[in-house]
Amino acid sequence: MRKQFVEYYDLAEDQIKDIWENSLIVFDTNVLLNLYRYTDDARDEFLKIIEAYNDRLWIPYQVGLEFHRRRTEIIRKHSAAYKEVSDELSEQLVKAIETVASRYSRHPYIDFKALKKKVQRSADSIKRSLINQMAEHPDLLNNDPVLDALTRLFDGRTGSDFTDDMLEDLYKEGERRYSNKVPPGYCDEKNKKGQDKRSIYGDLIVWKQVIHYCKEKKTSVIFITDDHKSDWWEKVDGKHSPRKELIKEFVTNTGCDILMYDSQRFLEYAKVNTNFKVSSKTIKEVAKLQILRYNELKNLWDSFAEYKDLFASEKYLNLRGNTISHYDWINDYVNNLTNYNWIDTYKQLHELLKRFQLHEHQQMNDDVVSHHSDK
Repeated sequence: MRKQFVEYYDLAEDQIKDIWENSLIVFDTNVLLNLYRYTDDARDEFLKIIEAYNDRLWIPYQVGLEFHRRRTEIIRKHSAAYKEVSDELSEQLVKAIETVASRYSRHPYIDFKALKKKVQRSADSIKRSLINQMAEHPDLLNNDPVLDALTRLFDGRTGSDFTDDMLEDLYKEGERRYSNKVPPGYCDEKNKKGQDKRSIYGDLIVWKQVIHYCKEKKTSVIFITDDHKSDWWEKVDGKHSPRKELIKEFVTNTGCDILMYDSQRFLEYAKVNTNFKVSSKTIKEVAKLQILRYNELKNLWDSFAEYKDLFASEKYLNLRGNTISHYDWINDYVNNLTNYNWIDTYKQLHELLKRFQLHEHQQMNDDVVSHHSDK
């Protein structure tokens, strides 16, 4: 019976040990891209751990493609963040003092004019500090240690692409799988609507290329992904485990076993199951990145709660467009703890919220004008 329902049985300790000692180790795109989001020390230590397995490393073609397509985007966003942070802080500081000043404008002793000057000086000081930090920011477009290390580590250890016919068949299969919520990848469908098929079915391509290679090489695999969506993981007794459908599909097609981890768990297991030294500081930083990403989105989502009725209100019919589907997508996105392209999503949420706040403010003004006109 175990053979027919393998996805419901845990691997024995000796099986796990054997996989760690002998099997293929495959990293998802998000794990490689996250190397740009760690401090230099954490990044270098993570790369040393990856290098320690250099004779068993491999990545699917799709992972290599996605990494090269997105690395410059992440690098540019990090460089642009200094100005964005500076502008937003300055705007918020000035707006805060103006709001307070208007509220207490009749106060006889508070010198709001002087306060505004102090706030502006503080904003200017912050801007100068960020400009200085920006000048020290590494020029990763011209000197990229992450790219150099990964190019060396995965030289000759990157899979071939599927043929055009294989991809076309996979897109058709993906359409059927996504419509029936068969993992992986369907949680990205709304987020990637309008993109090319290769992007829409990117997770599925990665998954199929892993299966294809492991079947060909007759090898078990350790697959590391920082994608925490529900089309990769499920909660069992409060813990995240790989979706049973994925385990079943892999074992059925390859005759081999699979272990799945995120970066934090990978480093923790590497520390326990090998002689490699992994600092607690690095593990905490890797874990913190996951928490920060989720909290960024979750905090912004909380600010949307009071606008839920507004999204569905007939009064705002002219604003709907794709808003309702966008609302549903946001809800799915946050609830699934996704972290793929999270910075873009944060900005989209922020812009959407500002849009509705602006419209609500305009509606209030129109109501006031209408009220006075009636009189």
